[in-house]
Amino acid sequence: MKVIVLGAVGYGDIKEIISIQRFLKEKGFEVIDQFKNLDYSYVEDFRDKKELCEKIIKNDLKYVSEADVVIFLVTKPSFGAMAETIFSYLTGKYVIALCKDKVKSPWPIYFSNYIVKNESELIDVLKNIKLKDLKTIPNNYGEVEIELTYRDFTCICPITKKRDVAKLRIRYIPNEKLLEYESLKRYFKKFEDKELYHEEVVNIILNDLIRIIKPKYVEITAEFEERSNVKATVRKCWKSKGLNHEGICYKEG
Repeated sequence: MKVIVLGAVGYGDIKEIISIQRFLKEKGFEVIDQFKNLDYSYVEDFRDKKELCEKIIKNDLKYVSEADVVIFLVTKPSFGAMAETIFSYLTGKYVIALCKDKVKSPWPIYFSNYIVKNESELIDVLKNIKLKDLKTIPNNYGEVEIELTYRDFTCICPITKKRDVAKLRIRYIPNEKLLEYESLKRYFKKFEDKELYHEEVVNIILNDLIRIIKPKYVEITAEFEERSNVKATVRKCWKSKGLNHEGICYKEG
């Protein structure tokens, strides 16, 4: 699990960020150091430094993207740390707000999964976090229909013990959550060495999606490569109670 520590770099919190980084390393966590190639804490005024600004933003977002967990030191106001926190939250990462003092803004609290008040509570939360196979992001776009295709799905046939290959297609109408694409790829990779029947594959994926994203409608189609001169396509869908949508689905309730 990779963690990154964010805070008010330009407003005097660089020492506190480094202190928390060192503390987490001592506790055995893998800490991303966004300052190893670019320390900009010395800059007093960015108004005439457009190129440096671009370099810093690209650097910071690169390292934030690599993290599984973001720790936001909510001490002094920080435009950059708040923007990075919102970016992290909306891309499905865990965000922990470390608030040692009173917080007079709702923003860092709203965009955090956990609120802790000291280093001891921080360690307790980090130890209890289990990285999800499937990550989600908030649906801020209303009712849309989404179709996702994955062409490299594999599992093991329980009968022949040979590898089955399939193209998977997910169609869904989201409710409050959207699937995050990169985590979907990692989720599918976990099937590679499992012995599963075709129908079992579709059932597992469908049930996981219902549980994690709670969609209004979801349909899974698995097109397996030909075996013994037979090409199998397995399809199953589900819709929430009261939803009018085409397809033979089992319904909520």
